[in-house]
Amino acid sequence: MRFLFLGTGDYARDALEKLLSGGLNPREVITGPDRPSGRGLRTRPTPVAELAGRRGLDLHKLERPAEWEFKEILDRHRPDFILVCDYGNLIPGGVLSLLPGRFLNLHPSLLPRYRGAAPIRRALMDGATRTGVSLMVMDEGLDTGPVVDALEVEVLPEDDAGTLRLRLAELGAHLVEAALPAYLEGRLPPREQDPREATYAPPLRKEELLIDWKMPASEIHNRIRALAPSPGARGRLGGKWMKILRSRPREDVLGLQPGELAGEGKREMLVGTGHGALEVLQLQPEGRRRMEAAEFLRGYRGGKGGFFEAVVGNG
Repeated sequence: MRFLFLGTGDYARDALEKLLSGGLNPREVITGPDRPSGRGLRTRPTPVAELAGRRGLDLHKLERPAEWEFKEILDRHRPDFILVCDYGNLIPGGVLSLLPGRFLNLHPSLLPRYRGAAPIRRALMDGATRTGVSLMVMDEGLDTGPVVDALEVEVLPEDDAGTLRLRLAELGAHLVEAALPAYLEGRLPPREQDPREATYAPPLRKEELLIDWKMPASEIHNRIRALAPSPGARGRLGGKWMKILRSRPREDVLGLQPGELAGEGKREMLVGTGHGALEVLQLQPEGRRRMEAAEFLRGYRGGKGGFFEAVVGNG
């Protein structure tokens, strides 16, 4: 199959890596321009551009999907289809009309649920127990096109955004291999989405990174999973920021106030919440490497009875 891959982010990189492992090599990879990111806001290539460079793939960087530029690309490669994945920009109707029905989106959710920019994180944040990947024929809407096929997977209790993203990328590559030939040959007609079942997964807001200890332990735990391993859910203890990367709700621990720190013999790091307690398992204190909670407690001088500060809404 002659195809182009259009993607930008981490999920797109992982999906492309799985496609390459399965022997599906795009004629060209199209991605966004280099942008400032990380500490110091250094200009860096997108995750997809980094992978394309490592694997020696032909790469084209686009600021926006302009019609004239896409026409040149299509004339050069004559692809059977374009696989779009985690691209980050809506593709105008004029561009889609250059190859009708052949712009296909590999979306990490069971559409029409979790349309939008952050489907993996929002599913974890909601405590979803099932999710999946959908192969969709693109239209001008936000993930509203008809679905060719989908595969479902269980969300494991130990999943965070990083592990779930990798599993969905692998599942997505299987979906492309299995469903796309049948679709291109007209043997797998796409089905329209039911808008009554649609939900949306908007991008994360900055304030959502901060832990509100008045929330129930289960909701805080789901937020930690959704934000791990990066950028990480954040609390503030003893005047220092701390990313909390792994946790476990503890319904058996009662009587702690929201944000109150407790634990036995510096082996357990328990924090009170609005309902139940949360056991912190892994964290990263400000300016230090990530570590297990027991290692942090061995060097912690605050003792029992300390409190995480209320920082919700402070940005």
